[in-house]
Amino acid sequence: MMNVDYSLKACPARMKPPSRLATQYSKQQGFTLLEILIALAIFAVMSMMAYAGLAAILDARASTVPRAEQLAQLQTTLYLLNEDLSQIINRPIRDEFGSTEAAFSIGRGNELLVFTRSVPSWSTNAGDNSLLRVSYSLEKGALYRRVWTMPDRTQQTEYRRRKMLTTQEVTITGFNAKTLAWEPLRAERPLALDISFKLEGLGTVHREFLLPQ
Repeated sequence: MMNVDYSLKACPARMKPPSRLATQYSKQQGFTLLEILIALAIFAVMSMMAYAGLAAILDARASTVPRAEQLAQLQTTLYLLNEDLSQIINRPIRDEFGSTEAAFSIGRGNELLVFTRSVPSWSTNAGDNSLLRVSYSLEKGALYRRVWTMPDRTQQTEYRRRKMLTTQEVTITGFNAKTLAWEPLRAERPLALDISFKLEGLGTVHREFLLPQ
């Protein structure tokens, strides 16, 4: 009986030599030095562009945030001034030393304005008191507001103090009903007030307030 060999044997005639493309592909196992340098150069340029954009955003934010805070302070100051001055009443008070103070005055020392105001019935800011004593003063380049919930006070009476606005200068003039002109503020209460604030970066900001008579 004949033994038949069924094993597969490669036929030399059917084996093809590797193509030129396959030979080149097998030789290129990584990037060349020139390709790496080009990639690094592109990455460096893109990094510089990204850093320049980020720096511009940070610079814009650094200049915008302080200005926004300044405008917010100014808006709050004007709002509270309008609320206070629109509620002025002719009510003298007794200070902590027992002396009588006028209902409206230009204050003492750094104080710009001192006056008595009423509290609307719907407001609960003053608790059970219907009157407030309010003082605005300029101290070390800032405008401060002080409020006494007990107008007739003693030496133990406390007050609330709040920094309102950073300002270089505050100028207040009063409208004289007799001369119909704006004049330097005197002890008597004028018909209206013109208050101006000198602010860094914004210049001088004016606001007029009509006082109740």
